[in-house]
Amino acid sequence: MRHPAITLCALGFLCLLPLRSQSADSLITASDLLKVKSLGTLAISPDGKQVAYTVRGIETRTDAPNTYTYHTQIWLVSLDGMGGPHALTQGNNSASFPVWSPTGDRIAYIQTGSGSESRLWVLPLTGGSPYPVTPGLPNLSSPHWSPDGLHLLFTATLGYDDVRSTFAKNKVADPSPPWPSERLRPTATAAPESSREPQKPGGKPAAPAKPVKISAEPDGTMAERRAWLLDNETENNPRVAWQLNLHDEDNGAPSSVFTHVYSVAAAVDATPADLTPGYASYDEPVWSHDGSTIFCVGPADRSLNPDRNHSRGLYALTTDGSAIKPILLPEGYSAFTPQPSPDGKTLAWVAQPDKNPGDLTYGLACIATLDITDGKTKILTEKLDRAAFNPRWSVDGKYLYFTAATNGAVVLHRMPAAGGRMDRLTSLDAGICDYDTSKEDLALVVAKSSNPGELYRSSLTGRNQRILTGHNNDWLRDKQVAAMERRKLKQPDGTEIDYWLIRPPYMETGLHYPLLMEIHGGPGSMWGPGDPSIWHELQFFAARGYAVVFCNPRGSDGYGHAFLHANFQNWGPGPGADVLAVATAVTSKEPWIDADRQVVTGGSYGGYLTAWLVSQDQRFKAAIAARGVYDLTTFLGEGSAWELVPWQFGGYPWQPDVRKLLDAQSPLTRVENIHTPLLIEQDDADNRVGTAQSELLYRSLKILNRPVELISYPGATHELSRSGDPAQRIDRFVRFDEFFQRFIGDPAQPIVHPPDDSSKKTPGT
Repeated sequence: MRHPAITLCALGFLCLLPLRSQSADSLITASDLLKVKSLGTLAISPDGKQVAYTVRGIETRTDAPNTYTYHTQIWLVSLDGMGGPHALTQGNNSASFPVWSPTGDRIAYIQTGSGSESRLWVLPLTGGSPYPVTPGLPNLSSPHWSPDGLHLLFTATLGYDDVRSTFAKNKVADPSPPWPSERLRPTATAAPESSREPQKPGGKPAAPAKPVKISAEPDGTMAERRAWLLDNETENNPRVAWQLNLHDEDNGAPSSVFTHVYSVAAAVDATPADLTPGYASYDEPVWSHDGSTIFCVGPADRSLNPDRNHSRGLYALTTDGSAIKPILLPEGYSAFTPQPSPDGKTLAWVAQPDKNPGDLTYGLACIATLDITDGKTKILTEKLDRAAFNPRWSVDGKYLYFTAATNGAVVLHRMPAAGGRMDRLTSLDAGICDYDTSKEDLALVVAKSSNPGELYRSSLTGRNQRILTGHNNDWLRDKQVAAMERRKLKQPDGTEIDYWLIRPPYMETGLHYPLLMEIHGGPGSMWGPGDPSIWHELQFFAARGYAVVFCNPRGSDGYGHAFLHANFQNWGPGPGADVLAVATAVTSKEPWIDADRQVVTGGSYGGYLTAWLVSQDQRFKAAIAARGVYDLTTFLGEGSAWELVPWQFGGYPWQPDVRKLLDAQSPLTRVENIHTPLLIEQDDADNRVGTAQSELLYRSLKILNRPVELISYPGATHELSRSGDPAQRIDRFVRFDEFFQRFIGDPAQPIVHPPDDSSKKTPGT
């Protein structure tokens, strides 16, 4: 394929100029990913003087060359800024989720072990070594101190067989799941028919016979064969599915996994007590004000199979696990994140609309309160028209703080605890990753376009922000970081679209730079200057010489319910038109951008939309679709995110009107229109969207003899671009750039056009 610039140059219309000399060290590179420090959860000490927080970094593995691993450690810094921050934990194991004891003399945290197992540890701050509290448990999370500082709550996960074996180990009768079995055959543990006594005359059944112990034999009786088959299933050889959800996000196995709430004494190698035994999930546990009760989140209807029940309610547990009582099963909402008020009289909680199936993706979460005494509830943020999360009480109980996705930023708000005026405390040019409150201060992890995240202190009204850390300072000090310029356009139907332009950090007057359009996933998510998950990727491509543009098309979060719902049954045409309009606007308004050298990429839903765009429009010289879905009917049967089909298209493929819609908006249906060179990325362990659709699109284009390649990352999940193997992430950046350069040339060698170049029009259909 001939490069278009070569032909035009031969005709004398343009020429290539060498890039201005730049120090290689001043530009952000792909391997700079290894230097990025990501700040996570934080907690202010009870006396309000210190903050414990987590820092995740990437380190080179000593046991294998050119391989890397993530390590998270806990750091401590004074809120008054006196003295620099210092690490509290170190070593090869990661430490996360720090929580202060009520007296402030200890910090509990989670230390990762092998695989998915973790342990709860306690670190004394007045002397002594940290000590383990629990044994290794799967997916241990959510630690929380009791008010007297003697016990800790946490959650861990159990598989179906783990729950069953726990009852046997404790010599407790297995209650079996409370929902009807969906298995097509009887289980091997059932007593054979001959051992069951018939009903006596008069209708009163006889006492059941004791179950007969059944040996596991492949050539025995049917009961013995079933026992043998069940033993094989227990070892996942083979995996047998009878659940609605075929895939667990982490390991691909059927997702019969239950989260349980545990209590444990804050002592060395204590024995945890399971407060929520059985075939149901409970999470987000917190102690009541006086320590007499534990509040948590659980299933709204315990008689339904978890695969078919997305609604959640608030529960109260006794501290010894003797009772589990629902205290709030709100009509039309699911309840999450219970937060007791300082006086113990009120619970703040997150109310997620769930009256209709689509509410789980289109309904805007609200902050609500529950009066613990009389059970009255109040929804506080309905008028905000933004999804609100992460409620926290002020120390005096007068205010509630919360975060909300707003116009490309995650911002912090405050309002009176009884409801009323909601004040936005932080900027639209930053993202609040986590926060905590004290009597006089706020502590905030803030991400900006200039820095992927640092810890700040501010007043309780968000003013007088002061940076407390500089974990990214050393490597960013001599780097040219590109700014993100917010722009806006209005579509013919009146819809306003936010977009951001990132200029190459070394631009020169008179030169023309290629355009890279980046598309976010979701679809109900958003990007902005304060999104640390995309920060390095955007900065890398800008440093390579691309004019990088991204937008929040209709269907994105952060712009209200109507905007979010605007992609209902409209995944392709509406959002696709928004993205193309942004590309047209920026190339027409910015003469330094070369409209003849446009490329596009996106991941997840962004991968879908990338493939959709190149099936509709020919302006892009190359495209990269990453971990996307390309045939919406196939999507129903692949991956754990399949419910987006009924939730966002209003039905199922066997319904004629819905099938027509799914086909019309599937890039695969329009594959014959795809002529743009396309690189398809799939991640081999992606259990969210699966892998078959990437191969289906690739093979279809290959049959048509179109320019296409497929790359597969071994062991990578859907989270590769955010938290996957660092070596694979670096490969991804470099490979994407190399692929684009095959069709637009080196972006670091910008093109000079004559002033009256009539070809400088936006191409496309």
